[in-house]
Order: sequence, then C-alpha cells, then structure tokens
Amino acid sequence: MHIPKLCCQKLRNRAFVREGGKKIYLGKWGEPATEAAYRAYINELTAPVPRLPANEEATITDLALAFLKAHRNYYVKDGRQTGQLARFKAALEYPLRLYPNDTVSEFGPRKLIAVRNAMEESGRYARTYINTLINCIRRVFRWGVENELVPSDALTALTTVSPLKRRRSIARETDPIGPVDPEIVAKTIEFLPPTIADMVRIQRYTGMRPGEVCAMRAGDFSTNPRGVMTYTLRTDKTDHRRTAREKRIVYLGPKVERIVSGYLVECAEDKDAFLFTPKNALEERRFIRMNGARRVRPRKPRKLNPCFDRCSYARAISRAAKAAGVPHWAPNQLRHLFASEIREKYGLEAAQIMLGHSKADVTQIYAERDFKKMEEIANKEG
Repeated sequence: MHIPKLCCQKLRNRAFVREGGKKIYLGKWGEPATEAAYRAYINELTAPVPRLPANEEATITDLALAFLKAHRNYYVKDGRQTGQLARFKAALEYPLRLYPNDTVSEFGPRKLIAVRNAMEESGRYARTYINTLINCIRRVFRWGVENELVPSDALTALTTVSPLKRRRSIARETDPIGPVDPEIVAKTIEFLPPTIADMVRIQRYTGMRPGEVCAMRAGDFSTNPRGVMTYTLRTDKTDHRRTAREKRIVYLGPKVERIVSGYLVECAEDKDAFLFTPKNALEERRFIRMNGARRVRPRKPRKLNPCFDRCSYARAISRAAKAAGVPHWAPNQLRHLFASEIREKYGLEAAQIMLGHSKADVTQIYAERDFKKMEEIANKEG
C-alpha cells in the first residue's frame, strides 16, 4: 500500500497529503495538532478490513465500501491515482443501485446478469467494456473471499456467467485501434508547437507509450559501452509485475538522440527536470500566434503542471489534427504504427522486444499482420 508523506505548502505554511492526485490539508506546518492529524490519517488508511459480527453477513454496500476504502491509495503511480479505481467505481454503480441491501450470498449469477443487462440498456458502455466491468465485480468478490467477507461459493457461482459475445448483444461495438497513417502524422506535426512535435517524433521512432514520453527526465538517459543512448524508465504501466531490479530500457537511435540532446543541454543542472514542459509549449504557441495574422490578447498567468500527461498530450494532437484538416487520431496509434512497421521488417519477436512486452500475444494486438506475404503466397500457390 502506498503511504502518502506529509508535505508543506510553503506559500501559506500549511501541511497536506496527496490522495488520488488531490491535496488534503491537515493544518499548519510543524504544529503538534497537525502531526496528530497526520498520524490519525495514516492509522485510518492502514486500518484492517472491518469485521462484521459473527451473526451478520456483509451486504453489497458493505463489500463495496470496504473494497474502495482498502484500495483508495493502492492504484497509485508517480503520486497520481490511475484509472483503475474509477473503473471499479463504475462497475459497482449498478449493483449498488439495484441490490444495495442484498447480502453477498444472495447476489448470484442471475443478479449479475441483471446488472450486465442494465449496463447494456443504459447505452453508456461498449460491449468489451461491459465485460471488463463484470470482471471488476468478480475481482471485488474475490477480494471479499480473501478477507473473509464473502463465502467462496458466492464467487464460484459468479464465474459461471459468460462474457458478452460479439454481435450477440445490444451494446455497441467499437472499432479496434489501428496504426495512424504516416502522412497524417506529418501533416499534424506542422501545426504543433516544436516541443510537442518533438514528443510525437520520439514516440514515432521508439514506439513508447504516450505516458512514457511525457515522463522523460534528464537523469534517465545514459550511454552504454557500445555508444548507444538508452532511456531507463523510472516507472511504467507494467512495472508492478516485475522485480525491483528489472527496469524497462528503451534504446534510442540517432534520430531520437539528436532530438533529445538539445533538451538535455537545457536541463543539465537538474537531473530530475522533465524534458518536455507545458510552459515551453505554451510560450511556443503564443509566439506562433503573435507572429501570425491574428492578434492574441495577453492572458492571466496560470499554474501549469511540471510535465505533460497523457490527456494534455492527446488534446494538443487533437487540436493540431483539426487545424491540419486531417482525421482525428490518438498518440497511442503511433505505438501501433511503430509495432506494425517493426513486425513487417524484422518479425514479431523484434516487435515484442521493442515494445517491452513479456508475451507475443500482447504484441499482436499492436502489430498489424503483414498482408503482403499473404498476397505473395496467394499469387504463387493460387
């Protein structure tokens, strides 16, 4: 479990802790009452799962509250809460709405199917996401079995519910994410500020995830004995599945090295400084506008994040694509494009290594199949 540390807001001399990306203020810095409030907060955070009386059985509401309380600081990376907890909240919304006072033993396969049907009829979620939410409900019950809040028979019964099949459901279908056209990327880059354009180029040449590009820091780069620059990630999407010694290392070619070198010179004094900051991109954007035909009124200074996140990075690309008059595309499609090109040139195993996947079946989701080989075989054999 992640235990947040006590921080100080120097401007107002207030103590706070971060929970899910938000600040919780506990009082003035250095005062005994503040220290006591922090200890009480930690004690509440690390308190064991509440036990019910021997003659009582947990309801769906009891189970949901206990699960969310135990995991409110569990899905955290780099001090920020990931989207997993929000996914559990979305999954528990329908059971809490339909069967809040039912005991966990009474919540069987029929009621789980009723919950799934309610998700379908709402029209809010696609079929594949509904299957994900149903799995989240099962995970909540599995956690309840671990903590002796749910009998094991209740979980076994829920596993008998099959997932929704394609074209066998009223829920909408979503198109699979595919690689973006390189020509669309080139046209979009022309309307991006130089900082974000460099981020797109780096992702285009390395196949990294959008969040991995946003999190680049000056101290994460090194050169191995063979003269190849490497980028060692401090944390990534799947680092909780690896040992502490295992790190994801991305090898950078000459194109990326030329892009990164200029930013490393600017951040030479601070090894923890982020390479790509919204401040630089905002200044570049204003400079481009001021030198254009439109005059821009000065804006009030606003507080900016120290680095881009996946959402702000994607919004910048979306705006540029709209200005360029090209179809909307997401930065994760650059990873699909890179994987497809590497698979076509060097094979599936090479794409797996470059993307940092432990299993090849995950790589096949990103790397499109090479249909040229199918055409060659058809022409020869057919």
